[in-house]
Amino acid sequence: MSTTATARPAATTASDDFLGHPKGVYVCFFTEMWERFSFYGMKALLLLYLLQHHKFGDRAGLDVLGAYGGLVYCVPVIGGLLADRFLGMRKAVIFGGLLLVAGHAGMAFEGTAATTINGVVTRDEGALRIFYLSLSLIIMGVGFLKPNVSTIVGRLYPENDPRRDSGFSLFVAGINLGALFASIVCGYLGQRYGWKYGFGAAGIGMLLGLVQFLWGRRYLRDVAEPPAPLSRSREWTIYGLALLGLLPVGWLMDAVTSIQLGPTTIRWTYCIVVMALAGIVWTMWYGWRRGEGARLPLSRHAPSLLGFAALGVLVIWLSQRYGVLDFFVEEATLALVLMSVVFLAVGFWYVGFVTRGCSKVEAQRMGAMMVLIFAALVFYTLYEQTYGSWVTFNDRLMGKDLIPSLVVREGTPWPWSIVALLMAPMAFMVASTLSERNPASSAPKAFFLIAVAAMLVALLHDALVLPQSAGSLTYLGALFIVLLAPLFAVIWAWLDKRGLDPSKPTKSAMGLLFGGLSFLPLVFAAQQAGATGEMASVWWLVLAYLLLELGEMCLYPVGLSAVTQLSVPRVVSLMMGTWFLATAFSETLAALFGKLAAIEVPEGETMNIAEAAAKYADLFTLLMWLGVGCAVVAFLVSPLLRRMMHGVK
Repeated sequence: MSTTATARPAATTASDDFLGHPKGVYVCFFTEMWERFSFYGMKALLLLYLLQHHKFGDRAGLDVLGAYGGLVYCVPVIGGLLADRFLGMRKAVIFGGLLLVAGHAGMAFEGTAATTINGVVTRDEGALRIFYLSLSLIIMGVGFLKPNVSTIVGRLYPENDPRRDSGFSLFVAGINLGALFASIVCGYLGQRYGWKYGFGAAGIGMLLGLVQFLWGRRYLRDVAEPPAPLSRSREWTIYGLALLGLLPVGWLMDAVTSIQLGPTTIRWTYCIVVMALAGIVWTMWYGWRRGEGARLPLSRHAPSLLGFAALGVLVIWLSQRYGVLDFFVEEATLALVLMSVVFLAVGFWYVGFVTRGCSKVEAQRMGAMMVLIFAALVFYTLYEQTYGSWVTFNDRLMGKDLIPSLVVREGTPWPWSIVALLMAPMAFMVASTLSERNPASSAPKAFFLIAVAAMLVALLHDALVLPQSAGSLTYLGALFIVLLAPLFAVIWAWLDKRGLDPSKPTKSAMGLLFGGLSFLPLVFAAQQAGATGEMASVWWLVLAYLLLELGEMCLYPVGLSAVTQLSVPRVVSLMMGTWFLATAFSETLAALFGKLAAIEVPEGETMNIAEAAAKYADLFTLLMWLGVGCAVVAFLVSPLLRRMMHGVK
């Protein structure tokens, strides 16, 4: 094989297109839909499962959730690298899919529910070991599958194909469609019929996604093959090392609750991270101040280095004075410390690269990009509360049904979405086959579009008629993304034509502002529940999700675009990995903040609603001000960041 996969032209034939896009895009659409269905379906239940079935406390449950979320976003960096250099994307996706199917199958094994006798919790340790192994299988599977499906979509279009952007929009719709149906189906089944039904549905979904991908391989136009001939021994070595990697990942998932780090270790880690941040900020200042000529020796910058070091020391002193450092010492986990070590490695590399390997313009663009990555870290620390404190708050102190009068409470209603989810991929497979036999016929397109319409009808039915739960209501996030994405595309285009389109830094600041404000309705809901002793209205949660997704629509696309545009070309892949590492770090930070509202109710006692509501109100108020405060800072520095971007729009 003398021609690499990246160099192959994506041949286009009439029979290879469907509704204006390559059929391979739809194969990736449904594969990713099922993968996100399984991922978010499991995540919607994960914290509640730990709290209610295995009787973990809030703190331990959030620790596991944070470690799991962090690793899920770390491992794809490795999976993408292995696919690019050795396996090729097709083999990586298939291997990742097999791991995911095995992981979700393991999650369906509940074991015996935990019991509490005289204040002592007895858990099924065998079931917990299977649980941790299953999580490690899912983490590793996502690492191999997720980054490579996205890459396949881009390669299915010829260079400069105008359909590429709309093709990615279609693919992103598949991601959100999977997340949307996941919460409704898996969340509903898990809490109404039993955890194994919810986790089992997620596993079946991933199996169907893998079958869909294998069926549609012929539509991938050979763009997903290995970049060079791969020996069988090397291929199996990669698979073997990945399977061996399951052991440390599974151990870490267990260790976050069983290993308590010493306070000295955490204090030193905190101090080193703060000083590293001060160094990164100095690097941005250095890039802004230096000239284009010969670089001065770093010794000439000793005064500024000492100044930023003093700033770091001041932050540490303030953290100690106001209890922030003590909070980290008490609540930080092994996962957070390991994430900090990774952050330090990336930070030291960044400082060295920018000071020694970049021109002034490159250094300033890289600095602007790092600020936007930090904004994303803050935003997703807020966002991931939707699977942590928002879930437990909704479970304990909020109503669940949007329109109670429409809800069917008698009998055992099953989600219509199950049938709709099966119908749409099958409809594509049938329509694709029919279109090959008669390309001129409009019947296949009509058949497929009718199936899509049936999915939307099923979604509306399940959202209004089925009794909702804290797990199933996590569908609201994906629902608002699906509704808002077309609207934002129109708004940005309309503003751009009039020269009013906000800059990337301004959009990121807007995202932080909406992210912070999304907690305000929940503050009101907590205060209402605490004052009345009754469940707060679920519509407070709906409003919170609307504001949060407005923020994500402002920040997320901008951040990904900025990484590709502002990075020095030779390190763009590494910087995209840094983006995902920031997302991983935000998962562990989100769990850390969530523990501020941890509620531990002794066996045989009932939860004090007023005290619980006050805890949640305090947490939501803190996070609201965190988001709003960072947004104010982002708005203030956005003119400077625009100048540092040197014309990049």
